Amino acid sequence: MSAQLSINFDAAREAGKQAADLCTDKAHRADPGFSEKASRAILAHLQAVGQAPGEVLTNIAIAHGARPHDQRAFGAIFASLSRLGLIRTVGYCMREKGHGTAGGRIWGLVR
Repeated sequence: MSAQLSINFDAAREAGKQAADLCTDKAHRADPGFSEKASRAILAHLQAVGQAPGEVLTNIAIAHGARPHDQRAFGAIFASLSRLGLIRTVGYCMREKGHGTAGGRIWGLVR
């Protein structure tokens, strides 16, 4: 009889959330309107095109004035829009900024 390894991912998820929050807080210190600019640009682009990879949406938001100190600050924006039920993952793609690694999300509006 072999023992099943039990892994609790709650601590890792919490650590990731805390890191995302710190990154977003720093972005807000540099630009208090960061979240609003980013959210508005992401939602407007998805309204126009239907769905897009997260990296494309990040570039769109930057072009519309949401310029954080670190692009990882957008992770909290996507998570927030998803939790609010405004966007959802509709697929996956190869990442451009991740050196071609898999795992990029394609986001779409929740209708």
